[in-house]
Amino acid sequence: MRHSTRPRRLKVGSTIMLIAPASFPKHSNVGLKLGIQLLRKMGFNIVLGKSVKESWVHWHLSGPDDLRARDLLDGFRRSDIDAVWCALGGAGSLRLLNLIDYDLIKENPKVIVGFSDVTTIQNAVYSVTGLPSLQGPMLSITPRASDEVGLARFRRDLELTVRILMGETIELRQPDDGPFTKVINHGKARGRIIGGNLTLFTLLQGTPYRPDPSGGVLFLEDVNEEAYRVDNYLTVLRLSKVLSIINAIIYGEFPESGRGGPSPSIEEVITEDTRDTTKAPSFIGYPCCHGGDEHGLNTYPVPIGIETEVNADDAVVTMLEPLTE
Repeated sequence: MRHSTRPRRLKVGSTIMLIAPASFPKHSNVGLKLGIQLLRKMGFNIVLGKSVKESWVHWHLSGPDDLRARDLLDGFRRSDIDAVWCALGGAGSLRLLNLIDYDLIKENPKVIVGFSDVTTIQNAVYSVTGLPSLQGPMLSITPRASDEVGLARFRRDLELTVRILMGETIELRQPDDGPFTKVINHGKARGRIIGGNLTLFTLLQGTPYRPDPSGGVLFLEDVNEEAYRVDNYLTVLRLSKVLSIINAIIYGEFPESGRGGPSPSIEEVITEDTRDTTKAPSFIGYPCCHGGDEHGLNTYPVPIGIETEVNADDAVVTMLEPLTE
């Protein structure tokens, strides 16, 4: 899918709707409150969706499927809302895909910000409507207020995200405190980014919501996975021809589980599986989503559905067009 429309550009005074389309962010979560404060200090108005402000907790979810779907769609339906920002991932977004009014979203284009479980919504919306979105920091995972290093990192990533939402085209270079990146296949290539969380993106394969990978750039990341499971997911992507028709691959951080045993590292599995399947320029260690250290996650933004250039040798991702207009 090529994007048929762009989300509206944010500006100072824009209103952001905060929703929880998957798991429930606890009201006592200090990080959530701090994240809201940071966005307000940047000049944005924040509106809380029912999935955030009301205790509809159902199983591990922020509420029943229909409530979470309505919350998402209200963000697009309401004329006073300029962007939809997810507070948390977790699990449950897959259950919403058949409940989403994609025509409504296409007629009222706005950006969706989030990562992890939100991968399914972002890729489904892009696949059906052509609307780009942004993998970026979610407010319920803001570092502790006492962690100055973590807060500085989160502010940096949040400010970079907002610059993209306000219409800038950015060259996304590794931050000084980012992870050590490694080249898998050398070179440069262009294409529109699809993907996100490896588990969720793999689960989209074989559904009507799988984005077309041909000629694109694939971004993949995950956490709490074993090497053999990562190998299984990449094998599915190989068998479904995703890895062989993609122009470039960006792998995020894949924290090792720390479990012992005679098994390869996740990095070894990714490197071997990739080289065995494609010569597409690729690297591992992009600082987005679930990676990080004792100071919290690295949440560098990743624009889904936007034309980019990937320089695998230098681990640089350059936006070739704006996300918003």
